[in-house]
Amino acid sequence: MDNMTLLIDPESRDLVFDTDGSFKKIYGDDTTVQNVRHTLLAWKAEFFADETHGTDYESIVGQSMNDVDDDEIKEVIREAVFQDPDVSQIDSISVSYEGRTITVELTATLSDGEKIALEVTA
Repeated sequence: MDNMTLLIDPESRDLVFDTDGSFKKIYGDDTTVQNVRHTLLAWKAEFFADETHGTDYESIVGQSMNDVDDDEIKEVIREAVFQDPDVSQIDSISVSYEGRTITVELTATLSDGEKIALEVTA
């Protein structure tokens, strides 16, 4: 059976309803994309029920970006992405900064062989 979860709007981060007023659901690889997106948007230990969930931004923010190695930042991103067991490989990671904002673009291969691509700004 495919994975199934409720759709969360990537912009508003609210649950999405269909025309009948029921929660809209997503299945399969779409659930993995949404899960990875939300892992990258969450700070590690932010979620009280699972303090291992999220991205360890504390290890890279608050420092001058000149003092943080790109490989270190990409490793923090990798650790977050691999929290989803359906991700088998990260094919590419691109990170950019503007002020206090970090944007991550990545492509990955899932355990079923499908490719995903997403961009997250945190």
